[in-house]
Amino acid sequence: VFARYSRGGSAKADRILFSGLNYLNGDAINAKDMLDQAEIGYKQKFSNGYVFGTLFYSKTTEEGGFEATSNTIIENDYRSMGLEIEAGYNPTEKLNLRFNGTYTKAEVVSGDNDGNDPRRQPRFMYSVLPTFNFSDKKSDIIGLSFIGQTKAYAQDNNQLVMDGFLIVNGFVEFGLTKGLSLNLAANNIFDTLAITEAEEGSITENTTNIVRARPLPGRSVSAAVTYRF
Repeated sequence: VFARYSRGGSAKADRILFSGLNYLNGDAINAKDMLDQAEIGYKQKFSNGYVFGTLFYSKTTEEGGFEATSNTIIENDYRSMGLEIEAGYNPTEKLNLRFNGTYTKAEVVSGDNDGNDPRRQPRFMYSVLPTFNFSDKKSDIIGLSFIGQTKAYAQDNNQLVMDGFLIVNGFVEFGLTKGLSLNLAANNIFDTLAITEAEEGSITENTTNIVRARPLPGRSVSAAVTYRF
């Protein structure tokens, strides 16, 4: 069982210079951001697995930060709490299962967006990674990874939604001869469109809209030969 509390901060640096704020006074409200964090957790290992769980809380005071994309000074304080679980289990000697999931309830607690969800913050993020050793050699492994999240808002105004997504990856590795192995891997097997962030926060009807967004890479396949000596 463990517990932790911390309080720290960071300087605004160039964010003050661009916005014309007072950068000569380090005690000014716009000169720094502060972060308070607390967590309590439990870790347990078993003969064929493990489970880690952490409850967390954080509060960020982000005062008057200059945002280059919108050319505005934003004042958003955030508060979040949630639960993170990490677990692993070996049903057999050859099969391994790993899971990680984080639930976060976050909220903007100041400014024009008070009460909204922070931008780009999904409620739930998760990954599931099964691997299987398909022969007597330790190097012969096949595996998949399922990585996903629920929907999130593009901006703090909560008007434009980025859909949730699930990315499926896979790999297979097997030994050719002593010290020589072949690895085949495929990322984003189903070529899923996964938007992780966007600059614009709303869509205006009856007009042309351009949304600048960043997706995860599409499908890719690779092969590698490795020789260990």
